[in-house]
Parts: sequence; C-alpha cells; structure tokens
Amino acid sequence: MDLTQLLKYQEVDAKLFQIEQKLTSSPYKKKANELAGLAKKAQAKSTELENEANNVLKEIDELKANFTQNKKSLDGLLKKDLDKFSLEELDSFTTLKSKILSNLNSLEKMLQKSAEKINNILGEFNKTKKMYDNARAQFEECKKKIQEESKVLEPEKEKIKKELQELEKHVDSKLMEEYKKRRNDNIFPVVVPLEGKNFCGRCRMELPMAAISRINDTGVITCEHCKRLVYKK
Repeated sequence: MDLTQLLKYQEVDAKLFQIEQKLTSSPYKKKANELAGLAKKAQAKSTELENEANNVLKEIDELKANFTQNKKSLDGLLKKDLDKFSLEELDSFTTLKSKILSNLNSLEKMLQKSAEKINNILGEFNKTKKMYDNARAQFEECKKKIQEESKVLEPEKEKIKKELQELEKHVDSKLMEEYKKRRNDNIFPVVVPLEGKNFCGRCRMELPMAAISRINDTGVITCEHCKRLVYKK
C-alpha cells in the first residue's frame, strides 16, 4: 500500500497539531482552570456557610422563644402577693424563681454564643465572597487573553484545515478513517516507520513477528503498545 499521500497529510497535520497543543498548553488556560476550580470551591463554601447560618438563626429563634416564655413566667411570678403565701408556698416560690432565673441566665449565655457564631460565619462568608470575586475577576482576564491567542491562531488553523481537506481526497478512505480515529484520541504522530526489524518507530517497543510478517501485505500494522500505525520504509 502506498502511504505517500497519508504521510504528506500527516506532515501538514503536524502544523495543526502544534497549534492545538499551543492553545491547550497556554498558561492562561491552565490558570483559568485553576481559578474556575477556586471559584467553584468558594461557591460550595458559601452554600455551606449559608446553611450553617440558617441553622444558627433557627437555634436563636428557639432560644428567644424559650427566653420570652421564661421571662413571662418570672413576670407572672413576681406579681404574686407574697404576704398571702404560707411558708411552704414561699419556699416553692423561691425555688421556682431561682430555677427561672437560672434558665434565663443560661439562655442569655447561649444567645450570646449563638450571636458570636453568626458573626464568625458572617466574617467567613465575606472572606469567601472576596475570594470568589477575585477568582472571577482573574478568570475573566485569563479568558480575555485566551480569546486573544485564539484570534491570532484561528486563521492559520482554518487555512491548514482546508489544505487537509484537499489532501484527504487522495488518501485511501479506510486508512484515513483509522488515522482520524487515533488523531481524535490525541495520538500524534499517527503514522511512524518501523525501526530495525521489529521495533515501533515511536515507542520503541518490540512488535511481534506475526505482525511484522503482515506488514508487506497490508503496508501498515498497529503497534499493540502505543496504537500507532507502523509502516515499513
């Protein structure tokens, strides 16, 4: 099988591959991916803090309701005429009053702790929001740089693609199909020469003799290690 046209196609395709690699490995793209991940983490953290804040606010509402109920009980207790109380009733009154006052004191401390929790959550939320905003701003800058790079290279890409379309017309369709399948898997170069008697010209791994024996008939074989198409010069 004559691979001249396919090798010519690959030679031109190498230029396209280099451009694609340049765009893929752009430092701006790498930075943009990092910033996108950072922004995503900040969003997740914000949601977590928001849920935490809702739970604390619910806790505060319950504490306030409890505090109000105890305060109401104390106010009602203090309105009673102690002069009419027996010693036993006075003793019960004192015990109940002490218990309510103790409850109020405990509830007040719990409310203070809950208020501190809310302040801490708010501080953490503001910090997270600032981190998110910074990440988004830097991401937009990187995106702008990527678009500028793409704008410069895109015309060259299109020119090469048109050239490849013309060259493809002269390549065996089945062979072209096998080439494109590997190219789409980011394998490049796709077609490599046989090195020595039985070594892949790319990965340098030894190929089985059974496969080597077929190369004269088929013109090309597949390296079982790197999946490239191997031909004999």
